[in-house]
Amino acid sequence: MATWKAFATTAIGVGLLMQGAMSGQQKAASAKPMTLTTMDYIEIRQLASRYAFAVDTGNNNGYDYADLFSADGEFMRPYAKGRDQLATLARGGRLGPFNIVHYITNHVIEPTPDGAIGKQYLIELNWEPNRDQGQGQAGRGQGTAEQQPPVRQNPDGLGPNRWDLVGTRRAGELARTGGHYEDVYVKTADGWRFKKRDFVPSKSGPEPAPPPPPRVREAAQPVATPPPPTKFVEPTKQSTLTAMDYLQIQQLISSYGHALDSGYGKGENGEAYADLYTRDATFGNNVGRDRLIKVARIEPRGPDYVRHYLFNHVIEPTPEGVKGKEYLIVIDVGENGKPSTFYLGGHYEETYVKTADGWRMKTRRLFPPRSGPQPANAPAASPAPPATSQPAQASGATDAKRSALTDEDYMAIQQLSARATYALDGATDRGQAFAKLFAPDGVFRAKLSQPYEIKGREQLASFAMGDLLHRGPAYVRDYTTNHLIFPSAEGATGKMYLIWIEVGENGNPGVLQGGGRYEDVYIKTGEGWRIKSRTYVPAKLGAREAWEYSPVN
Repeated sequence: MATWKAFATTAIGVGLLMQGAMSGQQKAASAKPMTLTTMDYIEIRQLASRYAFAVDTGNNNGYDYADLFSADGEFMRPYAKGRDQLATLARGGRLGPFNIVHYITNHVIEPTPDGAIGKQYLIELNWEPNRDQGQGQAGRGQGTAEQQPPVRQNPDGLGPNRWDLVGTRRAGELARTGGHYEDVYVKTADGWRFKKRDFVPSKSGPEPAPPPPPRVREAAQPVATPPPPTKFVEPTKQSTLTAMDYLQIQQLISSYGHALDSGYGKGENGEAYADLYTRDATFGNNVGRDRLIKVARIEPRGPDYVRHYLFNHVIEPTPEGVKGKEYLIVIDVGENGKPSTFYLGGHYEETYVKTADGWRMKTRRLFPPRSGPQPANAPAASPAPPATSQPAQASGATDAKRSALTDEDYMAIQQLSARATYALDGATDRGQAFAKLFAPDGVFRAKLSQPYEIKGREQLASFAMGDLLHRGPAYVRDYTTNHLIFPSAEGATGKMYLIWIEVGENGNPGVLQGGGRYEDVYIKTGEGWRIKSRTYVPAKLGAREAWEYSPVN
């Protein structure tokens, strides 16, 4: 009898345990993702943009990098966990305030019950390809004497003739690292932070074998002096910028390449470029609207030209106003069989003011890439001005204040476009993931010498399958940036820059394959925002006799 009582008691206990376990699983399964506001998306994107600056500069002895993570945050390969170990990752002799390596884009964010997850494309660039051969000036994005062909000089202190230099310089090269990050984000009392970040190298083909588990480091050695306090403060704790303010400033900076390279597809760039600034703005040593128009017009251009790619845009509200910074690559996309090259790199720092016509740049400086400590005579960044100024001339490309689109619409369209790169490169769900980002009658076109058009989800899925040797869940190739969104009667239109980078595998060097821009039409459907049409326009420099500008005239 005692045996049966013991058995019954045990069985009841096991049943209760199983019931509790099943109940826990059901609760976990039924847990709904948290609702992310537009400002949540913006703060997570700002966190990710700060990452590049923090890891490349090693600022604050690596603790600016560590403080982007939660207290128990971890980076998986090489493994580091906790503030001291993470700070150690962001230290090294070649770091410094002008060091530029990590170009990150295509940021997709997904809400989860505990916060959010995300992923981003990464390509690393080396702006000092000749450093080890004693030709260090190449690292400043200036090239070497051997690389520089004889060029004519523009009058009025406007420097060398830019048309003479197109395709002649190789200021940088692809490093050996490219792929994508996979992130877990958590909202702490101090704002959004990385809970975990892992890097997945690009690899074509089927699902790659899982990487070996990370090698866990020993506990960090105690530091001789207390580590510096955190400098990272959530942007929205510093000012009253709205989500739409952030989005409009992002649109302003995304406009830069479109205005300068092609005049938004019209070819004439002077007025379009100057409209991004206040009338009394400064760019380096150039002051005022008339001078900025000249600065733009001497640049190579054309209706289909793309050249200035911007990444990692950080917006920093301050008590004085708003300032920002972002990475730059100037790419000479090869035409007629010529290779594509990196003409110039570095990072911009600017200040913004809100005028009667929307957000504009008040000051901007370009800092060429250079690893190591900052030179003693390096120029200082301009302080942020008050957030209001005299109005500038209106620009249809950057003025979103009359937009019928909400901040949620802008963010949804940006996320839609970012998802398209993963769906296309990965051939996810045998192309269905890519096709479902289009409307049922959606169209993809290419304006090539032999143009083609793909229409409908069935054809779009087949297109995404493409060459399966150059597809796969870990494969990355389509790096997009400079995403502009315009409200329209139908919904919205958009433009963005694209560069194809074949990341090197198995010890082979990477290849800069080509680039151009996408021109999109978006519509809002019962499934959410979808692509109605997408047209690929390859980069093409305008005819020199038609578009070259002489400052004498």
